[in-house]
Amino acid sequence: MKTYRHSLYRTILLVGLALLLSLSCSISSRPAQPPPAPSLIQQPRSTRELPTSHPKPTQPDITLQDALQVDYVYTSNLITIIYPLYGSILDDFAIITITNTRSTPAQVLVKSEITGYTTQAIDTITVGAGESIEVRQNPLLIPEVIDQLNVEKPAQFLLRVVELENGEEKILLEETGDTLIYARRDFPWSIPGFTDAEVFELLAAMVTPNDPSVEELIRNAANYTSSGIMWSGYGDHVNDDDGGVWQRLEAIWEAEAKDYNLTYISTWVSYAPGSVQRIRLPVEVSEQHSGNCIELSLLFAAAVEALDLETAIVGIPGHAFMGVRMDQENANYYFIETTMVGNASFEEAVNRASQEFQDALPHLDAKETSMVG
Repeated sequence: MKTYRHSLYRTILLVGLALLLSLSCSISSRPAQPPPAPSLIQQPRSTRELPTSHPKPTQPDITLQDALQVDYVYTSNLITIIYPLYGSILDDFAIITITNTRSTPAQVLVKSEITGYTTQAIDTITVGAGESIEVRQNPLLIPEVIDQLNVEKPAQFLLRVVELENGEEKILLEETGDTLIYARRDFPWSIPGFTDAEVFELLAAMVTPNDPSVEELIRNAANYTSSGIMWSGYGDHVNDDDGGVWQRLEAIWEAEAKDYNLTYISTWVSYAPGSVQRIRLPVEVSEQHSGNCIELSLLFAAAVEALDLETAIVGIPGHAFMGVRMDQENANYYFIETTMVGNASFEEAVNRASQEFQDALPHLDAKETSMVG
């Protein structure tokens, strides 16, 4: 096994699946401990906002309009491939604000859904006298419906808000609004309010280390280690001094090539604003035995993340490859050209990606290269 140490003297952001880092780059030298990178991942209720539709405040019937008021916003485009991030990294799909100007509390039922595509999100709240409460809802997608969603579709967002009083429901609001649901594989390279680098970081949502198909890949990879097992984490090793990280990565590589017959299919990768990339999840790549550069990187990263090792996906103009951190102390990485699977050894793939990484360094200053981990 050869030693490959890569780090960056330029600051780039690694977010999502792994520790937040600031990287610096030198070859065959041990870098100083990097300072923490600024985090773009915000806590719920202080999240990045997606484009929203802003309906006017409701005007209930004359007997209630001075007592209970309902205002709301909802997302005008639903990106299904990163929907799990709504309400955490991204803002909630719908935010409903209920204001009670009465001298007595009111019990309110809030229901929302995207008709035909989600289940109902339901919240029952008590709004105190003179109080204003914000209800945040993310209706759950219906898997069997989304699995068949191969093109984007217009849809209707339905919101119903009622007051519960003496066992009866009094409608405060019942409205529909337009929204656009992206196809299940479509990833937009441009999202209003996000920089290009921040959009690239959302790819982390597509790395699925807990998927059963990824667990199966790891079980098969165990057959290619000297001990016949796959273990997790780094232990106390520094810069992979015992070769344990390399051995596990090579085992995954061999399993992908020999047990899954994975092959690279060339498709153009465009990060241009306004473009949409169709990307398959790791389970689909393993089942269909092929993938483009991003898809193969996502699958390999999912298997590596399942072993509690830290990963990074590097995006350069028209291409992507991935890297794996060597230890928990330093910012040194093995970079891997996953498109060579089935046609080259693991060491050859690392050699190629190492050169690609060096070639990419000038693009960092020009902000043409992104790295997400």
